[in-house]
Amino acid sequence: MDEKQILEAVEAKMSEAKQHIDTKTAETNKVYEGLKQDYAGLEQKFNELKENGASASDLNALQKHIDTLDMKMKGQINKDAEKESFGAVLEKEMLSKSDDIAKFERKEIKSFNLELKAVGDMTTANVTGGNRYGQVMADGIRMNPNRKVHMRDILPGGTVGAGNSFTFMRENGNGEGDPAPVVEGATKAQFDLDLIESTVQIETIAGWLRISRKMLNNVPGMISYLQQRLPEKFLRVLDAQILYGNGTTPNLKGILTAGNFVTSTATAAAPLIEKIIEDISSLEDTYERDANGILLRPKDYLSFFLNKAAGSGEYDLPQGVTFVNGQLYVLGIPVWASTAINSPDYIVGDFDMGAQLLTQEGMRIEFAEQDGNNFTQNKVTVRIEGNYALPVYGPDYFIKGNSTVSV
Repeated sequence: MDEKQILEAVEAKMSEAKQHIDTKTAETNKVYEGLKQDYAGLEQKFNELKENGASASDLNALQKHIDTLDMKMKGQINKDAEKESFGAVLEKEMLSKSDDIAKFERKEIKSFNLELKAVGDMTTANVTGGNRYGQVMADGIRMNPNRKVHMRDILPGGTVGAGNSFTFMRENGNGEGDPAPVVEGATKAQFDLDLIESTVQIETIAGWLRISRKMLNNVPGMISYLQQRLPEKFLRVLDAQILYGNGTTPNLKGILTAGNFVTSTATAAAPLIEKIIEDISSLEDTYERDANGILLRPKDYLSFFLNKAAGSGEYDLPQGVTFVNGQLYVLGIPVWASTAINSPDYIVGDFDMGAQLLTQEGMRIEFAEQDGNNFTQNKVTVRIEGNYALPVYGPDYFIKGNSTVSV
């Protein structure tokens, strides 16, 4: 492009810039004049109301309207004055330098400068070389939901020392004979107690993952995420072991494994609340245990709140069910809702005396570089581990029921 073509291009750009500025100025003036007329009309109305003794509430409402309009007027002026695009700033500067451009055209000067005194807006059209512009990174990592209630929150805990098993003695039935009234000089009644020695193994739950050091250093919140997410995955496995572990090493023997519970004898077609009350009756009357906890799936727990009164059709809790300070009770016995138990199972039990979660080494998370090729590949191994025993102290502390209503 020769000098003449350059000058023609500049002149065309100047003409376009002037036309753009004139158009924007006319639009701004039109908006401003309209707002100004509205403002004057409202102000006149305000003065009339004031002179005629209008109420304070009417005057305050009108004054608020005027103030809002005043802010809009100022906002419109400031918006047009302050928010200029890069192109608008360039056009304005070219117009202000029209004399220099004309002199350049006549070869009276060899060069001229366009000084952009205002900062123009940069839009996505200014960005090249990628597609990540405009992205806002949230802090941390969004995790899957945690289980609200874990089994270790329900069972009593304890510690166990060094070793690979835990042995305890428990009664096995009522034994033979009983004490009895006796007359003077007669032989007293003989009886005995049958005891049985039971042993449970101390088992290990563990897992590991390998992660690059670059990921640890460059993904925001990665270490915090691992410290929160790994325990949740660990506790879900522990939940499954406490309830359903088969007892074969390396598994714990769970509460709902054969030999550790009694099957409910409630009528299959009965409503869930009736089944639970019947199981409470069995646990306390037949087995003389203290029913102090009920474990349900969340959907079964929440089903009580769908109960409707006969006749009125109003929602109300079934007889014997109360909800106090966010806790549901059946006949005064607390009810827990957890996805740890499989559907349609539920448990009515003596959780205080029936079982105990013993910890040899608590859940721990360890980061190590000295593993395999980690050092040469800039990787880190993360391990989570814990050692537990689960003694269930008898076969009749827990009743397992089925929440399905069979017709």
